[in-house]
Amino acid sequence: MSKKLSITRVAMTLVLLLGVSFGGALYYWYKNADVFGAAMTPAQQKLYFESKNFSDATFNNQLNTPLNQSFSLMISSLWDYMTAQNLAPKNNIEIIQTDSSLLANPLNKNQLLWYGHSTFLLQTANKTLLFDPIFSKIAAPHTSLGSPRYNDLLPIEPSQLPTIDAVIISHDHYDHLDYPTIMQLDAKVKHYYVPLGVGQHLLHWGISKERISEMDWWQSNDLDDITLTLTPARHFSGRRLGNIKSTLWGGWMVEAPQQRFFFSGDSGYGPHFKEVGKRFGPIDMALLDSGQYNFRWDKVHMTPKQSVQAAKDLEAHILMPVHWGAFTLSLHPWDEPAAQTALIAKEQHQAFVIPRIGELIQLQDEPKARAPWWKNF
Repeated sequence: MSKKLSITRVAMTLVLLLGVSFGGALYYWYKNADVFGAAMTPAQQKLYFESKNFSDATFNNQLNTPLNQSFSLMISSLWDYMTAQNLAPKNNIEIIQTDSSLLANPLNKNQLLWYGHSTFLLQTANKTLLFDPIFSKIAAPHTSLGSPRYNDLLPIEPSQLPTIDAVIISHDHYDHLDYPTIMQLDAKVKHYYVPLGVGQHLLHWGISKERISEMDWWQSNDLDDITLTLTPARHFSGRRLGNIKSTLWGGWMVEAPQQRFFFSGDSGYGPHFKEVGKRFGPIDMALLDSGQYNFRWDKVHMTPKQSVQAAKDLEAHILMPVHWGAFTLSLHPWDEPAAQTALIAKEQHQAFVIPRIGELIQLQDEPKARAPWWKNF
């Protein structure tokens, strides 16, 4: 055997060993990393057999909502992401820094603070509620995956937040249920309200069962003077390969003495908005999924035009578009949800507000006219 051939075989063997080692390490991480949450075994899912929304080992939408997860779609999506340009802002978005004293005591306050994407803090009826918190730089299970947050700064650091009476989760996708954020916040959180199945992730992360309320669509829980109701949404779930629709998803209705407030979670357009409006309307303010839409998943996210229509279905006085402003998770320009919502809402005489990230909104006031701040970035 020639010396050259021997060296080649050694090199090939080393490459093979390295590949096997890397693959093994990756598989071990995937199987064991806490960030993936609970694996949703059949034994765990037996708890949800009585739900009308659960059948054939999955949760289901009210309407037929096909999800194309073919290999060809994955390849075409990846190619579009690789070749797309000008999706993120050219410069870091300017973040308003919030004085922690303005949030320190929720007594007699009725205000909202948006962190970007779908994360917001609501203070009403002497309570502090935090929805879908994600404070991480990447909305993904690992920092090497996904696009970075448009600005690493937060309006207020988690350590400066007041006691949080409730963390409220719409579903278990990484841009809504963020493991590092939950772990960072947990010492401040009194209770968690989540859709069916999502509590299994929290239990896996060491949060006690007594602090978790799992809810089905149309179920309600009282938090002193506030009533929280999980409402239907048109979406899906899952944190691992193969467990799609293994947990429930939804929107949230918040009924407080001074405010009737709705958050859609992630949702495609559907008749559930009219049903929510019929049951709870008129609604003072609705935060609606208006970003990260794409023709490939047009049944599970709304375009701005659809979110304006949803606001009308809800009989919402004020619309606020969310699910944009922090991460690039689709292929439209980052500010298109804001620009299109403003344009369409004006045409259809729908009141709206598009605050800057970190701007503290007083909910008892009528929304003031704002310059299109997103054009500056």
